[in-house]
Amino acid sequence: MLWQRVLTAIPLAALVLWVILFQPTAGFDYLLYAVALIAAYEWARLSGLYPATLCGLYALAVLIVCVALIQVYLALTMPVLLAGVIWWGWVSLRLFSLQPVAQRRINWGRALIGLLVIPVAVLAMHDIHQNRGAAWLLYGLMLVWVADIGAYFSGRRFGRRKLAPHISPGKTVEGMLGGLLATSLYTLAAAWYFDLSGAQSLGLLLLSLLLTLVSVAGDLYESVLKREHGVKDSGRILPGHGGILDRIDSVLAAMPVFALGLGGVVEGRLL
Repeated sequence: MLWQRVLTAIPLAALVLWVILFQPTAGFDYLLYAVALIAAYEWARLSGLYPATLCGLYALAVLIVCVALIQVYLALTMPVLLAGVIWWGWVSLRLFSLQPVAQRRINWGRALIGLLVIPVAVLAMHDIHQNRGAAWLLYGLMLVWVADIGAYFSGRRFGRRKLAPHISPGKTVEGMLGGLLATSLYTLAAAWYFDLSGAQSLGLLLLSLLLTLVSVAGDLYESVLKREHGVKDSGRILPGHGGILDRIDSVLAAMPVFALGLGGVVEGRLL
């Protein structure tokens, strides 16, 4: 299983890096659209939509929203990002009180949320790539991955207290703290690379810690969706990894926050 995960991850990571670093934002958008289309199809399944044709139509609707926000209604960037941040803030506050209950009926409310969550993350990544540069976008994405890796190894070594036993029994408080430590070290290295001032570095550190916590909320929220739908993975498109949503759940939550907060860091307005 581990080798399967590695063999799947290497070419995907290479493709993502190549597109982010060496393609213009317009080219990067096509990658975003492809990921959004697949993720929306999986979100439809987790919302109880059926048959496959309805899931496909839902995915197409999400794609249309993504394209419209980037190509037509770009002036709405700030209010749309703010709406996404408010949603994930609300989820983070009430997440630990949730008690996932298996259900087979269509959850139209969840389907509507997907029409917000996925396009907002797409718009956030487009905005960062276009206005802040590929390096900053790569930093934000890698922050989520560093947090995940730090939490995994810290949880395996020191994990004792369950973080959200009703949602994801494998996650621990110690794992989350390990993720926060890993992202703190990563952020300090990034601050040196970007040649930030002391105030900017502190602002980036505070933003990164917030992103780490929000990324955990994104991961746990998708776990709620999967538990209620009675599945282990959101899909099977990535051998050894599951579905696209399984890989980007934390990114969906973190990117709107990052897109809004990054301007404050770079321009010194966060503190």
